[in-house]
Amino acid sequence: MIRLLAAAVLLGGLRDPRLAALGEVAVFAFLWKCRPPLGPARIWMPWLLWAFLSAALSLQPLAALPPLARWFAVLAFFSLAAQWDKGDRDRWLKTLLAVSAALGAAAFWTGARFGFRATMTGLLPPYYNYTTFALSAGVAAGATWACHPRAVAGRWRYGALVVAMFGGICLLLAHGRGAFLGMFVAAIAWSARRWGIKGGLGALVAAGLAGAAFKAPLRAYLAHHGGMYRDVRLEIWERAIAIANEKPWLGVGPGSFGAAFRLRPVEARGGQARWGMNSDFAHSEPFQAAAESGWIGLMLWLVGMGASLSFLFRRASDEPAREAAAVAAIAMGAHLLVDNMLQIPGLAMLFFSALAVAGAGVSGRARWPRAAAVLGGALALVSWMPRTYADRDPEIAANIYPREAYPREDLAYRAMRAGDFAQADTLWAQAEERAPFNAIFLWRRAQIAASQGRWDAVEAFARQGAQAEPEFLNLRVLRAQALLRLGRRQEARDELSAVKKALSVRSDQAGSSQYDATVWDFDSKEFDRTSAAARAMR
Repeated sequence: MIRLLAAAVLLGGLRDPRLAALGEVAVFAFLWKCRPPLGPARIWMPWLLWAFLSAALSLQPLAALPPLARWFAVLAFFSLAAQWDKGDRDRWLKTLLAVSAALGAAAFWTGARFGFRATMTGLLPPYYNYTTFALSAGVAAGATWACHPRAVAGRWRYGALVVAMFGGICLLLAHGRGAFLGMFVAAIAWSARRWGIKGGLGALVAAGLAGAAFKAPLRAYLAHHGGMYRDVRLEIWERAIAIANEKPWLGVGPGSFGAAFRLRPVEARGGQARWGMNSDFAHSEPFQAAAESGWIGLMLWLVGMGASLSFLFRRASDEPAREAAAVAAIAMGAHLLVDNMLQIPGLAMLFFSALAVAGAGVSGRARWPRAAAVLGGALALVSWMPRTYADRDPEIAANIYPREAYPREDLAYRAMRAGDFAQADTLWAQAEERAPFNAIFLWRRAQIAASQGRWDAVEAFARQGAQAEPEFLNLRVLRAQALLRLGRRQEARDELSAVKKALSVRSDQAGSSQYDATVWDFDSKEFDRTSAAARAMR
């Protein structure tokens, strides 16, 4: 089991759906063989059942298969890890340190060539924060073990200190704010566990004084650096709350946050396109649970997490491995408040294994039934199939994922290539319903209307699209053409003047998506032809 955990983290966190399925099947094979007590996973069962109910009653239940398979497997792993003896717990800690050293070295290598920071993706691409999540666990565990009064002196203890120092350097170079929060909370909790409430308060005051003394460099260190966009977590959380309020009982269903987000996206100020930002996750595990399983689901999720973290109210463990795991779990738990690390199977297994080694509460004699292992294995085996087959054919995707806009976009392009413009317009309209802020859909509808001579419709579509994306200059040129055709010459000239002014202040930017590139693209020849036509009609 410990070797499986190490492989799961080092193999990209099992982000690839096929690897995830294999890892999850391996967990259920262990579950069948060992048939452990439910243990600390028991308190999570109401939430898991609620998530299954939410999925079954959602508009696209097949989208829920991967997250349900992941959670089922992770909770099974939680029960198995809770049965580890002291020798296993020591091996878990040593494995975590070795894995952290490998992750840190890979992150340092990938970052060194590009100035570190967001390029420190290492073995857990495509984002650096996955690596910092695992590294924060290694740093917290290594430092705690090295400082524990009962830790046995030797090369592993000194190695733990080295890993903690090296991992800490990598965290500083990566500027991982989620990991920074985790380490801060872990340091306070470790002080409180070792020296009581006074120790925790003392650490908090010391941290506050240090923050006040180094306010400017700390603010600069924590400034957003993850690309051209500013940080939008607070706004994404607001959207997650709005989604939960619209579906308060069951949410939109596991795996459907992205589709719901596209109905109410966050404005990407600072990028090429105003609405070029997508997010399939709430960037916070509690908010993710609220949006996808409703407010009742969030309550059940918090009960499970609260029970799993009940060791927080105990004093420091006399067993070094248990205490190291407790502090590591605290660091990772704080990070989960501001990011979706449990969406990566390997990282979810890492977090729940730390909870198990730390001595997560809620026990019981009831054992996992073998039928659960069979059901979980079957779920894992099929979980990757719908998305894989949907990616091959947009018609399948549109049927499997009825809330998503992009399969209909692909079908609309197919209809346009076939010359069926009426069907294409219908599909663009359906895509627009699912992503109303996507100006490209309106642009395509305007182009179809122009080919049919429906200039009133062209002007309406183009005006609506330009309101959403003022920098979509090709769309605005098309609107000017429609205005000319409708005899509204002065409005057409005003629109062309606005386009010319926008061009004069536009600076080159690197696009981060095809949407950005399409919005930012400009056909100067079409602009010149339209301008000439406007001048000729004076």
